[in-house]
Order: sequence, then C-alpha cells, then structure tokens
Amino acid sequence: MGWLNELRAARLRRASPWQAALADLPAELESFWRHHAPREYEGIRTDAFFFTRATEGLLRFFDTVRHSGRPCALPSNAADSVWHAWLRQNPIGLERFCRRHFGSAIPHVERAGLASNALLHTFAACCARDGVNPGAMRIPALFALDADLRMPGGHGYWNRAGEIRYARLNERGRGMWRAMPHPELGLAALVAHGLVAPQILAAHERRRALATDDSSCGGMAFADGDAGGDGGAGDTCGDGGAGDGGCSCGSSCGGD
Repeated sequence: MGWLNELRAARLRRASPWQAALADLPAELESFWRHHAPREYEGIRTDAFFFTRATEGLLRFFDTVRHSGRPCALPSNAADSVWHAWLRQNPIGLERFCRRHFGSAIPHVERAGLASNALLHTFAACCARDGVNPGAMRIPALFALDADLRMPGGHGYWNRAGEIRYARLNERGRGMWRAMPHPELGLAALVAHGLVAPQILAAHERRRALATDDSSCGGMAFADGDAGGDGGAGDTCGDGGAGDGGCSCGSSCGGD
C-alpha cells in the first residue's frame, strides 16, 4: 500500500495551505525522520502520508507561534517527531526555513521549560487561525492531529459540548473512551480568558447537575472502536495535574 500513501501525500501537499513550505522541505528530511523517529516514538508509522500530515502539523504550529506572540506548547507527538528529526538533521537549515516562511526562528523548548498556560495560548491561537468557536463541538486541526493519525502514545483531544477532553493515546493510538476534562483547557479557564461565553459554562454546569441528579450510575460510549483496555500509555489529565496555571500533560515540546 506504499503507492497509495505516496498518492495521498502528494494530494495533501497540493491542497495544503502550506504548499510552498512543504515544497521547500529538505530533500533528505523524510528519510532521516523515517530512520530516527521509531527510536524515539515506538510504534510510529513511517509512511509518506503520515510524514506529510505530521509535517503539515508542525508548520501549522510554527504559524500558531508566529501569530500568538506568546509561548506555545505543541499538542502533537506526530508533529514533534518531525521537529526532533529536523533539529538533529540540520538545525541551521531549520532556522533558515523558519525565517523564510514564518518571519523568524522558532526556538525549540522542552516541555519542562514551557511557560504556564502555553497550551492555552496554542489553543486560543489555533481557534483563531482555524475559525473554530471554542464553545462549539469542534477542536482545532492541530489538536486533532495525533488522534486522527492514531499516533501511538500521542495526545488525544476531543470536544464534548464545549468541554475539551484529553487522554494519552495507547499503543494503538486510541483513547477517546477514557478522556477526561483537561485542566488547562477547562471551560472555566476558557471563559476566564475570553474564549468562551459565560452562558456556555452555565449551560454545561446545568447539564452536569441534571446528569448527577437523574442517575446514580451510568456510562458513555464513544465511537473510537476501542472498548477494551488500553494496554499502555494510560495517563490522563486530572484536576491535580495543573500547577501555577499550567499543565504537564497534553503537550510535547513548545516554541517561544
């Protein structure tokens, strides 16, 4: 099926908003990534379509950092796999590429060094760039990338009636069924930063109260195709996961 993935990758490159940047990628980057990414990200696919989707996600993140003007966290391991490979293969070339296509170099910041609310900055900028209403049922494309690609051990995000839910994806790239509210992207935080109208939070709280009153037990099913145990990579974000307004889960590295 390699030819099919090559065809899908070619179609994506032609239709992408970053067509010019994708055409300007170093010729040797894909083969370097294909060789090195599985050493860092166990189980990652290395076909041409995955690489192109992941690279487009990285370019989307660079664009987000440029327009945000604030420190941002990258919510995708797939995109981060390309960033890491590029930094190893040709860091000077990467810096020049960013200056050409995004106006400035974008420093790579490890997750431990990210500023508080870096993920929230990314979410806000992505919503603005993608035309996504944070209170609606969609999430920005960059936040959906790992789940769409079934990235093993990636970051899964879903929007449930305006509430952003997160789960670390398992080795098959699944995890929707056990997603929990993300503390840094909770409705209260989105309202506080002016991203969601207070009425949406009030409606959500009313629904939650009704659900609590109407049943003492129950369940929720998601069309993720993975109703069994995850077999690994099982952390989610709970309320205790955030300190000083930030969150250590739900993102890879970041840009400043």
